[in-house]
Amino acid sequence: PGILEMDRLHDPSAPPSRDHTRGPVVGDRVMFWAIDYTGDPQFFFYLTSATCRFAGETSYIFVEDSQWGVNYGEESLAAFAASLEDSVPSGPGGILETVTSAMGPVPDEIDGDPRVYFLVMDIRDGFDPSQGGAYIAGFFSPYNQFTDEEAYLYYGGHSNEVEMLYIDCHPGDEYDAAYTASHELVHLVQWGIEPFKYDSDNLWVSENLAQAGTFLCGYPAFQVETFIEAGGVTPVAWTEFQDIVEYVAGYGAGFLFSAYLFERYGGDDYLYAALRTPEEGLAGVADAIRSATGLTPDMQAVLTDWALATWIDDTSVGDGRWGWESFRIADYDTLCPGNRPGLDFRGVVGETPFEDPAHPLEAWSLDVYSVPSDQPGSFRASGIGMGDLEAWLLPGAGAPEPIPTGAGDDVALAMPVDGQVALMCRSFMGMTLEAFAGSVAGSRGSPAVFPQPCLGTLYFQFQSSGEAAVLDIFAQTGAHVETVDLGVIPAGESVVSYPGASGLATGVYMYIFTQGGDAWTGRFAVVR
Repeated sequence: PGILEMDRLHDPSAPPSRDHTRGPVVGDRVMFWAIDYTGDPQFFFYLTSATCRFAGETSYIFVEDSQWGVNYGEESLAAFAASLEDSVPSGPGGILETVTSAMGPVPDEIDGDPRVYFLVMDIRDGFDPSQGGAYIAGFFSPYNQFTDEEAYLYYGGHSNEVEMLYIDCHPGDEYDAAYTASHELVHLVQWGIEPFKYDSDNLWVSENLAQAGTFLCGYPAFQVETFIEAGGVTPVAWTEFQDIVEYVAGYGAGFLFSAYLFERYGGDDYLYAALRTPEEGLAGVADAIRSATGLTPDMQAVLTDWALATWIDDTSVGDGRWGWESFRIADYDTLCPGNRPGLDFRGVVGETPFEDPAHPLEAWSLDVYSVPSDQPGSFRASGIGMGDLEAWLLPGAGAPEPIPTGAGDDVALAMPVDGQVALMCRSFMGMTLEAFAGSVAGSRGSPAVFPQPCLGTLYFQFQSSGEAAVLDIFAQTGAHVETVDLGVIPAGESVVSYPGASGLATGVYMYIFTQGGDAWTGRFAVVR
């Protein structure tokens, strides 16, 4: 929180504490200020000795002396230097050239040297290899963008007075160093545009953009594996998660969202605009899309398409919006592969009756059910809470088809179902969802009527004779409310909906359901 409040700028008239006119050469030993995060969220500065092991056209690599030959050596150094200066998986040009050509230059406020310092070290983060868990792979420290005197007087910290990024070497390895550098470099570029323009509520925007650096360089973001395993993680406001697994999964969601926006809404132009928009949050994302493409996006529709893309994961479907050209999520399904490549089914309806008890459905996340094509009855789901339920039928081939959901956040459709059923909370407020499948109708008796009480759309499940059907609704006083012509209902177990129930006032109502020579009567309650 304290770092996010660092909004001052370096005073150009304030001299640095040492002469930076001569850049370091290989073999130079320097004492650098580093940060100890062992007591997170409290941290403190300490000095550590490091030696320059590489000096290139765009970067210097210093390695902490205590780590050289222990957790870091010549082979790792050569690989890291090549990734910084020469080439990345996405093509020729190192990390610095690739990121800055798309996002803009690295700031150079104090030392007069455009090259970036990388300090490879064992970051003090409290990680215990015997216990496992999360560790800090690297970080950008804004303290280094001030003179040491300014850093101390303004914010009580210390500065190395150079553009600098910290990279972990234990338990991080040489590959981690490269893709972490591609992320952290974006934070440095962003600082040069506007120091921490994002508050804690919108930190997710900054982290998502930093993940775009990893995408530009062609590195796979292994946090996507955690995204798959955790489930239910949104690319928006994920930095507010307290659970460490969900937090790491948020980086995966951010990578997927940034890559999706890059591919569909302007590429480099989108990223350049996103770093410079005066707007924050989703408004900033929309403004960047508008600047890059001239389009005014519906951000709810963009998030919906993104969520469906995480499931469909195939650009050959429909108009190509439901997947990524650069990769497939299924390629990340390596930790604990489940019942399908990529994201797993929330439920597989093998036999009926099927029940998925009430469970959370987080904002902008999907629950997808595999519904059999050889079982009669219906698939039913109901959501409770502040969220907004949406549903789609995902056929074996072709684009997703929307399924009407009632005003009470409920859905029902007759089985057999030709495809999968996807349910999503399309709002920033989560909800509680439960789902059922199977037969609730008698052979030729009265239809099953649900949900009871009715909060929105009312559903009738029954054995149809294949003839036309009519529904009459009456108030408790006997007054006729309306007649609904349901048309011809295919023979067999069927489900029809009465959306008009969502417009009825609280109370008890009666119905007459007529098909052919049969007529059934009953009651249902409406609650508002």
